[in-house]
Amino acid sequence: MKYDSQLVEVKNLLPAAKNILIAVPTGADIDKLAAGLSLFLTLEAAGKQVSIVCDDNILVGQSHLFGVDHISKTLPSTDGGNLTLTLEGVAASDGTVPSLEKLDWFAEGNNLNLVFHVLPGQTFQPGRIIPHYQGSGFNLVFVVGAVNLNALGNIYSQNQNAFSGTHIVNIDNQVANSSFGQTNVLDTNTSAVSEMVANVISDLGYNLDADSASNLLAGIFEATNNLQDSKATAETYMVVANCLRVGGKKPAGKAAESAPQNTIAQAQPTYDWNALSAAIGQQTAPQAPVPEFTVPPVVQSAPQPAPVQSSDNNQPSPEERPVEEGVISETVEPEWLTPKIFKGTSLG
Repeated sequence: MKYDSQLVEVKNLLPAAKNILIAVPTGADIDKLAAGLSLFLTLEAAGKQVSIVCDDNILVGQSHLFGVDHISKTLPSTDGGNLTLTLEGVAASDGTVPSLEKLDWFAEGNNLNLVFHVLPGQTFQPGRIIPHYQGSGFNLVFVVGAVNLNALGNIYSQNQNAFSGTHIVNIDNQVANSSFGQTNVLDTNTSAVSEMVANVISDLGYNLDADSASNLLAGIFEATNNLQDSKATAETYMVVANCLRVGGKKPAGKAAESAPQNTIAQAQPTYDWNALSAAIGQQTAPQAPVPEFTVPPVVQSAPQPAPVQSSDNNQPSPEERPVEEGVISETVEPEWLTPKIFKGTSLG
């Protein structure tokens, strides 16, 4: 158990925790969102009433994460929390409301009416009315991937009381983290916040399901450039193996996403033979392959010169010429065509 010693108090608070909040900072990347959503899905599966908030719009590139539709930009209402209505633009710098004489309220059926008594000649017109749920509405707040509470944007600035009276669990791997939580799980040597949350979930005694594991894999692969970053250690690979073991799916590679779907034949890979030879200890790269044999073109031979006629008529007859000269006799000797009769001296 990697973070067991830091999580002792949290494990004591969890059984009685009724409402749990998970907060992710503004500008959160896939790693931080995936980590927060995995913790959200795990606690929800354990029967906890849990909410997740982020003061940002979800981008298209983040929409593949499981549970992303549960992320809210405003703090949810909770049982036991105090409701404050903020009326903007009506108070003076000294903290008074010059145009207001007093405030009354009365019930009418199922409604509650607030009556603002305005002084004669004054104008009381709030620019905006904003509700805030504050106080002890949350039993635990997990802040995932934020260097401080201000990194949460309006989630914190407009609801500071909700954080001030609650046990905050600060989970982060950034060096600049200000250790703002009552429980601080900080690990600057880990590859990703998702890797940390995978260990936190295990240390708290919960089990991952396939969706939570898929989120964690997406976060780890994004933070480590598909496990090629030097921060990816043996512990990172162990977390990846555990996520795959429970049914988590590795994120699709960028090259696979951009490849055309109708490609029939894939191009043959090319190799750097010099680099490959050096890797296996050879001094020289393998020789280039011998090209295929091609049949040479047929060349017409030059005609043979005509034989020189001799003056003494001693030229041999055609049948006496050598066979290699390719000459066939054009005249046939008469005796070749007559039958031959062999006579013997005895019949014996």
